[in-house]
Amino acid sequence: MEDIFKPSSLTIKQLFGNTDALYQIPRYQRPYSWNDNQLDKLWDDLMEAMQNDPNYFLGSVITAKPEESSSYLDIVDGQQRLTTLTIMLCVFRDLFPEINSNLVDTDPTAIDNNIVTNSIKYNDRFERLRLRTHSNHQSDFDSIILSGNTTLLNKPTKKILRQEEEPKFKFQNTAYFFKEKLLEIGKEEAGELLNYIFNRVKIIRIDCQSVPFAIKLFQVLNDRGLDLSNSDLIKSFLIGKIQKLYEKEPELKKQKEDQFMDDWKVCETYANHTETPMNDIFVMYEYYLLGQNPKKSLYDELVQQINDKDPNEVIAHIKSFVTNYKNELYDKEDKIIYSFWYLRWAMYWRSILLTALTEDYKEYDKLLIVLRRFYYLNWIAGFTLTKIKQTSFNLIRWIKENKDIEFISNELDKNLKQNSAISRAIDNLEGEIYFDKWCKPLLFMIEYNQSDDSNLNFLSIGERNVHIEHVVPRAYHSKAEWDIYHNDDKIEDWLNSGGNLTLLSGFKNISASNEGFDRKIGAYNGKGHYNADKDGITSFQITQKIVNDYNSNKYQKEWNWNAITDRWNWFCEEVEILLDIDLTKIKE
Repeated sequence: MEDIFKPSSLTIKQLFGNTDALYQIPRYQRPYSWNDNQLDKLWDDLMEAMQNDPNYFLGSVITAKPEESSSYLDIVDGQQRLTTLTIMLCVFRDLFPEINSNLVDTDPTAIDNNIVTNSIKYNDRFERLRLRTHSNHQSDFDSIILSGNTTLLNKPTKKILRQEEEPKFKFQNTAYFFKEKLLEIGKEEAGELLNYIFNRVKIIRIDCQSVPFAIKLFQVLNDRGLDLSNSDLIKSFLIGKIQKLYEKEPELKKQKEDQFMDDWKVCETYANHTETPMNDIFVMYEYYLLGQNPKKSLYDELVQQINDKDPNEVIAHIKSFVTNYKNELYDKEDKIIYSFWYLRWAMYWRSILLTALTEDYKEYDKLLIVLRRFYYLNWIAGFTLTKIKQTSFNLIRWIKENKDIEFISNELDKNLKQNSAISRAIDNLEGEIYFDKWCKPLLFMIEYNQSDDSNLNFLSIGERNVHIEHVVPRAYHSKAEWDIYHNDDKIEDWLNSGGNLTLLSGFKNISASNEGFDRKIGAYNGKGHYNADKDGITSFQITQKIVNDYNSNKYQKEWNWNAITDRWNWFCEEVEILLDIDLTKIKE
């Protein structure tokens, strides 16, 4: 039985000179990206090792047999080093064509230009390249490095080097780097370095029988994290299918590959726009396809789901999926959609809504309401993922089965009652809410509820400029203006409750601080003693309500018990509207 992986300790001479030394960079790999920092480190390590160490270990390279039949090995890990070494060899070839020629007759270990050239191209009748880079970058690699004269290259500008989609400039920069370094040490020392690199620098090459196993092995061997993601592998799988399907029709194959890559690029662009890793996109897509908890790895599950489908139809469907995500969730200016972005369990609610959008669920607007209620009540109740996970997958399945909203709402109600989520949420709403993670999102939802969608901005939880304000300050006992509560222990029970909290912008919050109620109103209304000249009436409607009550002398211009209890009742009524629950028992 053949081993699933086989490690070999190889010198650079063997790595590039053995009969099986044929490597290719799969299209799912990211382009070549080394810059001067990595090149400097490699150069310094090599020069120091040549002076002090009989051997130098350059790390490991992981290869795998590609999906299609080929004598080339896919480079799963190590493409940056192999590409860099190849460029270095081309510079040696071009800069010193007679290198070590005076030693080859007397020193069997001497490396001359014939060996260097053979390490770049396998000199049989096919003249095969030892290393093939990405197919869409191969022509640049060939013209600039393999077949060009690297000694004529200039250093690219920093601006050009920042264009990560153009590795040709990185190829050029690496060649220029080694040209300068080799000229600096001169031909004789360069010959010594070349001998050392070929004979004394070693790499562990680990040959694997499959790409998925190579990826798993890479995860085990590397603490620095996985360079290849599941999305990379899925792209490789789909491109491989295109190559197999149209292998006898080269023109059609290229057309299909180009179409695939165009759609893939749109997906990546939208993923970047929405600050969402492609892996997360594929997890949501996996949840949509399965409608149940995955039993295998993301790659294995998706391959099973898409194996019998046309690759171009698959990527077109994924593009539609990602487009819905960008337009209808991430960029959507809608107060209900906004409220979802504060929730935990983002992978689940996003997958459910994307399922509804992809399946064109007719009662989508009503689904938003019942889904928001379900997740917020579970969050406020203090439940963890285990309470919502299975129901989330059920929701995906129900939507794909086109269950009506009444059925879905009833099922969610059953779940909430079975887990006592509503009663637990009510209990938690009654107490101190200020320290709960859901407090600010709940206040944001109440704020959204005061406005229509025509002039609505997303309120970010992480935004430092938005704070939860205590009307009666937490340091009330140290302020004479709040002496009505100095001997009233009841205020401690209300201090962090919904009856004493509102929203303020950052500079208004500084102005309000621990002041008395009159001065707080001044800050709320744009007359605080800090930044008063820049300040205006608070943009938050729930805070403006306090100002309006003050101006109308509703509570004798005081934040007394009547004001607090009325505010509490108003808070409860807003939550009742938002979450469709009865808070009668915890009102005044």
